[in-house]
Amino acid sequence: MKKTLIILSIFSFAFSGASLYVCGHTDDGSGNATFDICMMSDEAVAGVQFSFESGSSGYTITGTSGGAMQDAGFTASTGSSLVLGFSFSGATIDPMDGVLTTISGTYANNGLHTVGPYIGAADAFSNAAAGQVSVEDWSTNSALATQWEAGNDSAFLDAEMPAEYSLKAAYPNPFNPSTTIEYNVEVAGNVNIAVYDMMGREVKTLVNEYVSPKAGGTYSVVWDGTNNSNAFVSTGVYIYRMVSNEFTKTQKMTLTK
Repeated sequence: MKKTLIILSIFSFAFSGASLYVCGHTDDGSGNATFDICMMSDEAVAGVQFSFESGSSGYTITGTSGGAMQDAGFTASTGSSLVLGFSFSGATIDPMDGVLTTISGTYANNGLHTVGPYIGAADAFSNAAAGQVSVEDWSTNSALATQWEAGNDSAFLDAEMPAEYSLKAAYPNPFNPSTTIEYNVEVAGNVNIAVYDMMGREVKTLVNEYVSPKAGGTYSVVWDGTNNSNAFVSTGVYIYRMVSNEFTKTQKMTLTK
């Protein structure tokens, strides 16, 4: 069985709070390989188009399967290094952190290669509220590479996506009686997450502590609909804000009856 050593780089690029990266890989040692493409997004996605970098491996995409694209009923089209996904019915992919799709293909050359999704000049993503969404190319962001011995099915990608600042959409939302908020930091420091009413008055401090980056994951905190005095608040729309170092982000959530 032939073996080839591949470097899987987790290239991340951002558009409106989303990232795309390689999160898994298989290789049969005979020139056939698959790559799981994961997406971490805090907003609904209505269309996907990205390219796939495979170095000098001669990797050619032959198809896609599974993941959120398939679950949402997206129609998928591929080229030798291109993936396009969209819905004829207007369906969208909900905010998520998981496998977007798995690409299948063949490669011709053994050796060390760098692989990962990237945004080419003609590529684009779209959300549910707007048309084309500007996408930042992965080359301007940090990347984490891991050596991979393809052809050995017992080996598994042990790389983790670099930690980055994030404050995700609360889930469930709307909610009753409680909701969960996930967050992370890129640089260690104090994190403050607080809930405010629509008048800007603080309702509850959820987090106020020193936090270190968590690679490949997130922290989470639960709000149970109470204020700083542990009394239940009235139903309505509330704002929660995270402040850490130079990072600030605000989201909305709705407490229902």
